[in-house]
Amino acid sequence: MSDYAEIKSSFLDNLKTNFIKFWKVGIIYLLVVVLLRIIEVIWVFKVHPLDFKPVLILSSGLFYDFEWGFYILGILLFLYISIGFFAPKTIHVLTRIILTILIVIHAALVFYFTKMLLPLGEDLFAYSLNDMFMTVRASGALTFTNSFIILIILFSIYIITGLGKRVPLHLNSFLILSACCYLYVIMFNFLSGTEKSRVAEVESNLKINKSYYLYNQSYNYFSSASNRYFDFYLPSEGGENLLVNKKFTDTEYPFLHENNYPDVLGPFFDKFDGKPDLVFIIVESLGKAYSGEDAYLGSFTPFLDSLSDHSLYWKNNLSTTGRTFGILTGLFGSLPFAKNGFMEEAPNLPDHLTLFSLLKHNGYHTNFNIGADINFDKVGSFLKYQDIDQAIGLDSFDADFKVTPSTSGFSWGYPDKAMFQNGIRKIPEDSEKPRMSIFQTQTSHDPYIVPDQEIYNRMFLDHLTNTLKVTPDNMPGYLNYQEVYTSVIYADDAIREFFEIYRKRPNYENTIFIVTGDHRLPEVPMSTRIDRFHVPLLIYSPKLKRTKRMHGVTTHYEITPTLLSLLSNRFEMDLPSEVAWKGYVLDTSAVFRSLISNPFMRNKNQLLEYIDGEYVLSDNQLFILSDNMNLDPVEDIVIRDKLTMLFEDYKSSNSFVIDFNRIIPDPLKSSTPDGK
Repeated sequence: MSDYAEIKSSFLDNLKTNFIKFWKVGIIYLLVVVLLRIIEVIWVFKVHPLDFKPVLILSSGLFYDFEWGFYILGILLFLYISIGFFAPKTIHVLTRIILTILIVIHAALVFYFTKMLLPLGEDLFAYSLNDMFMTVRASGALTFTNSFIILIILFSIYIITGLGKRVPLHLNSFLILSACCYLYVIMFNFLSGTEKSRVAEVESNLKINKSYYLYNQSYNYFSSASNRYFDFYLPSEGGENLLVNKKFTDTEYPFLHENNYPDVLGPFFDKFDGKPDLVFIIVESLGKAYSGEDAYLGSFTPFLDSLSDHSLYWKNNLSTTGRTFGILTGLFGSLPFAKNGFMEEAPNLPDHLTLFSLLKHNGYHTNFNIGADINFDKVGSFLKYQDIDQAIGLDSFDADFKVTPSTSGFSWGYPDKAMFQNGIRKIPEDSEKPRMSIFQTQTSHDPYIVPDQEIYNRMFLDHLTNTLKVTPDNMPGYLNYQEVYTSVIYADDAIREFFEIYRKRPNYENTIFIVTGDHRLPEVPMSTRIDRFHVPLLIYSPKLKRTKRMHGVTTHYEITPTLLSLLSNRFEMDLPSEVAWKGYVLDTSAVFRSLISNPFMRNKNQLLEYIDGEYVLSDNQLFILSDNMNLDPVEDIVIRDKLTMLFEDYKSSNSFVIDFNRIIPDPLKSSTPDGK
């Protein structure tokens, strides 16, 4: 009987000891999480001019922080108690190591958020290790000094987690804390869902615990079904849509339809002197928020603004993705997204057609220019599939050009002015072939370093004072983003120089220029959920006989079918009778309207937005669209269910055509050169 009592006593003593030792570490973890939240709020509101009350963000944020903290501690407590009977020292050290790592990861996620104003989620898994390494290096974060500091921080936090032994609390307090831990996690799931669904995106991002967000997104990414196949039918898109009446032809190819796109650009152009050259200028991070008329942050692109007065200009244009990875496939192929972006399927790309391949098939010389590594985001593989004639990237610059200066020892590559000059040099002037040329800028990208920085800093300050006439009260809101806005001014100036040089080329008068942005930059706070996609679009040509400002909503999906319709209406073009373009044609309406039905991808593997007419579905919330891409939330279950159904149909088709190579059938593929 005495032996039994001794065992029972030992069991209870060990249990008490484990409870006390665990929570003395756990309390320190919670205190550090609270401290990081305070730092986050102070830092974010210091860097970004936000229309929220810091105290309310802090209090709401702590609500989410405790949910995550108790969730982690609840799991670790169970492990600590279970293993503590057999290896008390090991589990104690292991718990401190785990919490140290979690704290450092959380601090890194907070740092990322304060810079981007976007929490890091499942998009993390869509990039290769090499792409992530290049991005971190370019930002200047990956240095020997920073690496050494991180090691010091890790060691220091581990030491801090051991300070809990001085906490003057006893067993009853820790038992109450344990009960609160599990009850809080349970109650949180009932109390937080409604609140999270009602707040705006920026507000939600400010409040959410950044570690919880990454964990939740990661769980959804790895646990979601990769296939979503349904019985396909031949839909009809001709009812309410007045732009294109798509006649679908084959249930085995969900996007395949007759090529019957109207020529909406023809009335704006005089007669061409043969097939015109096409020149595309894709501007990194050129958001409508800070470019062109009605730019709510003020326009920082004076040259493009002046050019738009002589152009066809779309103020309500949308990119198809919120990052650069989708610009080429959306603009030149009107292609589906695949799981992580179409180009991520390389080198095993599904059969498809693009403006590249079809124009080359019709006698065009095709070339692509960028100042960065052409293999980033698998651009090189995509261009190789198109059998492009000339692809110029980081390794194809003449010796007299210098890469963009860097503070970290790593640079994305050559600045925009060098990219334009190098690209123009390499386009032969004596060729009789018409040309399709793409110039993609990259200087207006983090870390936003431009050549002759002081000159452009002065231009930025002068622009604020004399052009935008920013008041002293509003000046700090712009100065906080000086490097960002300065890089946009530099890109605009580089385009101005490009036109000055290109104007001297012999075929300039017979050229069509298409200028647009790939997405809006994320560092400056966004006004709506669709703001990240809102980019200007202008088409300029000396052959334009009249200009016009369009208010109809359009996207990058519409550019390729619209240009092909213009060319085929003027010239003999060998084009397929059936196509799989996702888009319609550019809407030339002078008044606001939206007649399109298209999906949008925020980041790689984040397919969360869908537009149908004047309604937008964003992360399962319904909004109504108005001029200048403003969004207002609406409560309409019928319309929300309709958009949800359309979106789910697209997702199913998207997965099916990629996994089973069902974008276009082989006869269409073989109509292009070399079957490509």
